[in-house]
Amino acid sequence: MAISKIKPRHASEGRSIAAVLKDRIDYDKNPDKTKGGLLVSSYQCGADTAWQEFALSKQIYEAETGRKRAPENDVISYLIIQSFKPGEITPEDANKLGYQLALEFTGGQHQFLVATHVDKKHIHCHIEFNSTTLDCTHKFNNYRNTYQTIRKINDRLCREHGLSVIEKPKEKGKHYAEWANARRGTSWKDKLRRTIDRVLPTVSSYDEFLAAMRREGYEIQTTRKALSFRLASEGQERFTRAKTLGADYTPEAIKERIGQPVKRPRRRAAPLQKNGRVNLLLDIQSRLQGRGPGYERWLKIHNLKEAAKTLNYLTEHNITDYELLAARAASVSENFEKTATAIKQYEHRMEQIADLKKHIINYAKTRDTYVAYRKASPREKARFRSVHEAELLLHEAAKRAFDEFGEKKLPTVKTLQAEYSNLLAKKKAAYEDYKQLRKENQELQTVKANVDALLRIEQVQEYQQEKENNQEQGR
Repeated sequence: MAISKIKPRHASEGRSIAAVLKDRIDYDKNPDKTKGGLLVSSYQCGADTAWQEFALSKQIYEAETGRKRAPENDVISYLIIQSFKPGEITPEDANKLGYQLALEFTGGQHQFLVATHVDKKHIHCHIEFNSTTLDCTHKFNNYRNTYQTIRKINDRLCREHGLSVIEKPKEKGKHYAEWANARRGTSWKDKLRRTIDRVLPTVSSYDEFLAAMRREGYEIQTTRKALSFRLASEGQERFTRAKTLGADYTPEAIKERIGQPVKRPRRRAAPLQKNGRVNLLLDIQSRLQGRGPGYERWLKIHNLKEAAKTLNYLTEHNITDYELLAARAASVSENFEKTATAIKQYEHRMEQIADLKKHIINYAKTRDTYVAYRKASPREKARFRSVHEAELLLHEAAKRAFDEFGEKKLPTVKTLQAEYSNLLAKKKAAYEDYKQLRKENQELQTVKANVDALLRIEQVQEYQQEKENNQEQGR
């Protein structure tokens, strides 16, 4: 089961954006947490230079749009935390899943870095994405309930990869202080919940409920949209809004619960997993080392179920002989690899376009400075360079990139953007095929492995039967 949340990263007063980004991305990439950096991947930026590339995009954005915000209001990046249930996924697969989540959520329009941390019991990914888009014309719109969009994508990806999903997530977790107070029995919220639960079954109207709460010692504030309580007689300083107690304590929910007994949740056994996926048969003999008869029975039942699923799959897909199964498995595997290669090629070209576009913009912005530098006298050049070092470095880097490009006439930014959009559309279409082929490939390879295992079992049984028959005839 994977849990996700998003957090905006703000600029800092008195510090450069580049310095703030470097600190945050360095923490994400911490080699002690990411197996020496092996669990770090990135999109449209280098893992080692991501902070510089993020910062550069801010400069281009400001120059192109003329928009600039105060540090306390300026969101320079966003952090998505994706946490996994212990023992359910490998660090490498977690990093791939984090990359897929970031790519789909940002629509390929933002640079991002994915760092998978393994320093705790639960594997979790730090996904840092640039608030500025790749074309540096606008920034990410952190709309209300963004986390719900992330959760939906995350849940779907988990289901596709066979990971468990929280079907009914809680609305909001408790702050640690509130949780600790509740454990000690001193939480104002916890006490207010208990009081409301005790009072509601005894009243017949909303006014009676408010009167009963006042008799319990609560001060009450009511507005058109909010209902708040405070137990000042016991030292509570601030009012607590009823809606912060949970969905059952909003004014509307309280009115519906008047006169009704409190429903206590019953503890139920964990439901059995129900899915149609075919899983591999298990090697019983190798797994029985030091195990009891109960485990052996479970293994045999598991294998019977998976054998039945394998047969159902073969029937549903009209696979009537082994040669057809092997040919189809090989064909789907080949198509899957081709699609994966195509996606990588699209991404590589998109990275080239983004890099070239960046250099073209930098070249245009710094051209006048470079011309002035060339015209300066030898005595003035050193001083001029020290003042305009950053601009000159950008200009020289752009010229080197153009030399490597190898064409006399450079494409326009508009042309590059059109090619980038075309590649992005192709990549999205290929990714849909990739997901379907990946699923088919996993199913077919599992089914083929199960059929191979069943055939081996059958061959062993035939050999043993023939051996017993020969022994009987020799007597």
